[in-house]
Amino acid sequence: MSMTKLSTAVPTLRQQDSAEAQLARADQLAMARTNYNYMRSYLEAVPMSADLPGPEKFTLDYETQVLKVFVPMLENFKNVVGMLLERELKGDLPTQAVTDVRTAWETFEKDFSLLHPLRDAKDLHALLKAMAELPAALEGMINIPKDVAAMVEGLDKMFKEILATGPTAFLKSTLYDMLSTPHGRGYLQPSSIDDYAAMFPIMPKPMALTIERQPWMPSEGAPCEQDWFFGHLQIAGFNTTQLRGVSNSSEPAGKACALSDLLHKMPVTDAVLQSVTGQAQLTLAEAADQGRLCVVDYAQLADAKTEALHGEQRYITAPIGLFYWNPTPPAGFPPGGALQPIAIQLGQKFDAEATPIYTPNDCANGNDRNGLKWRIAKYTMNVCSAIQHEAVAHLGDTHLIIEPMIVAMHRQLAVNHPLYKLLTPHFRFTININDDAIHSLIVPGGVVACNVGIAIESSLQLVTRAHQAWRWDEHFPNRDFELRGVDRLPEFPFRDDTLLLWRAIRDYVTAYLGVYYRSDEDVRADVELQGWIWELTAPQYCGFKGLGGLTATGDSERPWRIERLDYLIDMIALILYTAGPRHASVNYAQYPLMSYVPSVGGSLYRPSPTRSMKLETINDCLPWYPPLDIALYGATFEYLLSAVQYDTFGRYEHNPRDPYFTDPRVQPLVADLQDALALIEIEIRKRNTDRPMPYPFQLPSQIPNSISI
Repeated sequence: MSMTKLSTAVPTLRQQDSAEAQLARADQLAMARTNYNYMRSYLEAVPMSADLPGPEKFTLDYETQVLKVFVPMLENFKNVVGMLLERELKGDLPTQAVTDVRTAWETFEKDFSLLHPLRDAKDLHALLKAMAELPAALEGMINIPKDVAAMVEGLDKMFKEILATGPTAFLKSTLYDMLSTPHGRGYLQPSSIDDYAAMFPIMPKPMALTIERQPWMPSEGAPCEQDWFFGHLQIAGFNTTQLRGVSNSSEPAGKACALSDLLHKMPVTDAVLQSVTGQAQLTLAEAADQGRLCVVDYAQLADAKTEALHGEQRYITAPIGLFYWNPTPPAGFPPGGALQPIAIQLGQKFDAEATPIYTPNDCANGNDRNGLKWRIAKYTMNVCSAIQHEAVAHLGDTHLIIEPMIVAMHRQLAVNHPLYKLLTPHFRFTININDDAIHSLIVPGGVVACNVGIAIESSLQLVTRAHQAWRWDEHFPNRDFELRGVDRLPEFPFRDDTLLLWRAIRDYVTAYLGVYYRSDEDVRADVELQGWIWELTAPQYCGFKGLGGLTATGDSERPWRIERLDYLIDMIALILYTAGPRHASVNYAQYPLMSYVPSVGGSLYRPSPTRSMKLETINDCLPWYPPLDIALYGATFEYLLSAVQYDTFGRYEHNPRDPYFTDPRVQPLVADLQDALALIEIEIRKRNTDRPMPYPFQLPSQIPNSISI
C-alpha cells in the first residue's frame, strides 16, 4: 500500500489491517523516524525536535496571514518613531529647518517598510541627507548632526539584521541604535505617564486602555491602574496560573499554601486584613477556612539574574501578594464581589526597611502615605507575572509540552492511525513556530532578552525547572484548580469558561475514540499506541511523568503501557485542550493586557522601594518603568503574537464540502463538537455582560486548533 493510500484511507488500528497493510505501515514509520528526532542540547532536560521537517513548515497562506499583521504593526512603529523625533528635534531646530525635515520625513514615510529595507533605502538616505545638510552653524548650538549620524548608522545596522534574521529584528534595539548618543538617548525617557499611552497611534488601543468606566470605579487614574483590576488579573488576566488558595491546615493537600508557611515569610496580621477589607471581625484563619484567601508567590524568581540593557541596569525580586475574595468589597470594587488585593511584600523574607509589607491604605507601616509605593508594588507583581508567563505559563507549559508529542506521534503512529488523524490539525505549525523562537527570539541579545527583564539564562532555567516538574495528570483543568485550592472561589472567569471547553473536548474525544476502540482490549492490542506511550514516557525521548492511569509492566525497557480506554480519552483530551484553549488563554491576552507599561511591563529599572524612600508625585514612579523604546518593542511584539489566528478550534477545513475527516462515522461527531462550542460561545458572551470587564480569551471563536503563533 502506498503512502498516498495510507494517508487518505479511512483510519484503522494496526491489528485490524491485513498483513500487507501492516507491512506498509511499518515501512512508513521507518521513513518517518529518519525525519523526526529529538534534541536536548538547546534546553537541558527539555526534548525538542532536532530539526524542522518539511511537513511542519509554514504554508504560504499562513505566512500571508502573518504579513497582514505586520502592516498596522509597522505603521504604528513608524508613527511612534516620528513622534519621538519630532518632539525632541523641533525644540532645537529653527522653524524652516523643522519644516524641511518634516517634509522629507513625510515623503519617506509614504512607502517605507521594514519588510522591504533595500527597496526603500534611497528614500531613507534622502531623508537623512536632508537632515545632515542642516547649516553647519547649528553644530555649536545643538547635537543634531551627531544624532543624525547615529540614525544613519543605526538604521543601516537594523536593515542588515532584518535581511539576515527576519523582520522581528527591529524589536530589539532599533531606536537605541538610532539615538545612541548621550543627547539622543534622552529622547526615549518618559516625561510623564501619558507617554506610554501614546505608543498606539495606529495599532488598536489595547483592552487595558479601553475598559469601559463603570459607576463603581474610582474616578482618578485609568481603570487598568486601579486595585480592582490588579486583583481581577489573577483570575481573568494574561497569567491565571499562579493563584493558589491559602489553607488553615499545616499540611494542605495539593499545591495550596499553608497559612503558617505564608506568615513565616510574610507576617501579615489579622489587623491588616481587617483594615483593608473593612471587616472588623475577619481573621486570616477564617478567610482561609472559607476558601477565600489566596496568594501569588514568585519564589521561583528568587535566584534569577538580570543584566544591563543599553547601559541601563535592570532589577528583579521575588514578591508575594495576598488576596481575599470579598463578597462585599469596599468602594472602588465591583459591588457583587471581587478578588481584593490585601498586601504585597517585594521579597521572600520580611525586613521592616528593605522589604516591608505594602498595602492599599498603608496600614502595615510602609511609609506610603500617597500610595505610590503600593503602585510600584503592584507593577512589580505584574512584571514578575509577565516574566513567569513568557517563560513558563506560555512557552514552557504549552509550546514546549506539545512539541515532543508531535515528534513521538510521527515516529510511532502511522498516518492512517485514528490518533494521527485526530491530532494532526492540533499540531499544525507548532514545530515551526518553536524553531523560529529558538533561532531569533529566545537567544542572547534577541527580542526576549531585550523586552524581558531577567537574563536569558535565567529565563531558560525557569523553563527547564518547570518542564522537569510538569506532571501530566495535574494539568487536567478540573484537577489543576482543585490542586491549587482555587476550586472554591465564587468567581474565576478563566476557570469557569475553560471548564466548559474541557467538558466539550472530552465528550468529543470520547465519541471519536469510541468509533475505533470498542473496548479496553482494543487499546491493549494496539501496538502503535503502545509504542507511542513508550516514547512519551521514555527518559531518552519525551520523558513525560505523572501519567497515573498507565499500567506498570515490570519490564525495565518498557515499564509502562496503557490498558484503559477511559484514560486514553483523558490523555488525548488534555493534548487538544493544551494546544487549543490553554494556549489561547496565555497567548491572546498578551497585547490586550500586557502592552500598556504603567499597568504591566517586562522589566524593572530600579530596585524595590524601601520603607525610608520618599515618593511624592506620580512622576517619581517613572524610573521603575522601561524607556519608551522598550515599551514600544514589547507592545509591538505582543501585537504580533496576539493578532494572528490561522484557524478556529473544532473547524478542520476551509471548505466544508471538502471535509478533513473522510470517515463518515466521524463527520457527525465533529458537527456535535461545533454545536457544543457554539453554545459555549453564547454562554461566555452572556457571562461577560455581568463581569467587571469581558473575558474573551476562552471564546471558542477566538481559539485556534494549534499552537501556530
